[in-house]
Amino acid sequence: MIGRRTFGKAVSLGTGTAAASLAGLQGAPAASAAPRPEGRPEDTVPAAPGTGSGTHRSFSTLKQIKAGLLDVGYAEEGPRHGPVVICLHGWPYDIHSYVDVAPLLAAQGYRVIVPYLRGHGTTRFLSPHTVRNAQQSAVALDIVALMDALKIEKAVLAGFDWGSRTADIVAALWPERVKALVSVSGYLVTDVEMQKRPLPPQAEYAWWYQYYFATERGRLAMVGSGQPPRPVPAGVGH
Repeated sequence: MIGRRTFGKAVSLGTGTAAASLAGLQGAPAASAAPRPEGRPEDTVPAAPGTGSGTHRSFSTLKQIKAGLLDVGYAEEGPRHGPVVICLHGWPYDIHSYVDVAPLLAAQGYRVIVPYLRGHGTTRFLSPHTVRNAQQSAVALDIVALMDALKIEKAVLAGFDWGSRTADIVAALWPERVKALVSVSGYLVTDVEMQKRPLPPQAEYAWWYQYYFATERGRLAMVGSGQPPRPVPAGVGH
C-alpha cells in the first residue's frame, strides 16, 4: 500500500530537490550565532558527515508544544541556541521527508525544527469546536504561532509542496520573521476563484491522486496497512 514515505515514487514531486537546496546551507557560517568555545575561529563550522537518501529512519527527538489553535508535534535537531531552520513538509508527506536533511544541518550548528502540519502526525487541535480547514492562510498562521510559542524571532523557512506555499505566505506577510527562504516544488499562493475553474483534460489528469485520496480506498492506503484505521481521537483534524 502507498504510504506518506513512499508516495513520492508514484508522483515524483521532487523532495530530493528540497533536500539538496537545504543541504546547500552547509556552506554558510551557521554556527556563528551560537556560543563558541574559547579561541575557536569565527568563520569555522563543524564538518558535516556524509549521508545519502534513506540513511535515517527516524528523528532523535520528537516534542509537543501548544501553539495557537494547535498542540503541535515536531522534531528538533541541533544546538538549542543555533540559528533556526524550520522545515515544512507537503501533502501527503510528513516530517520524515527531512529525516536525512535535519542531521546535516544540525551538524553545521543549525537548530532544526520540523513540525507536523495541521492534520498530520501528532499535531492536534486544542479544541474539538475549532473549525477544521486547510486554508493556506490558516496553515501559515500555524507556523507563526509555533515560532511565537518556541520564542523564535526569526528563522530560515524551507519547504516543498504545501510546505513551500506556507513558507512563501509567511515570508510575504511577516517578512520580519524570515531570515531566508528555500521554496521548492511548490505552489504559488493560491487564487481560490481560479481554482474553481477546470484545467484542460491533460492537466487535470495529473491530479488523479487527489481524487484517489478522496475515496475510502485511498484513505486506507494513507493509513499504510490497508486495514480499517483506528478511531480518530477527539480534536484531530484531517
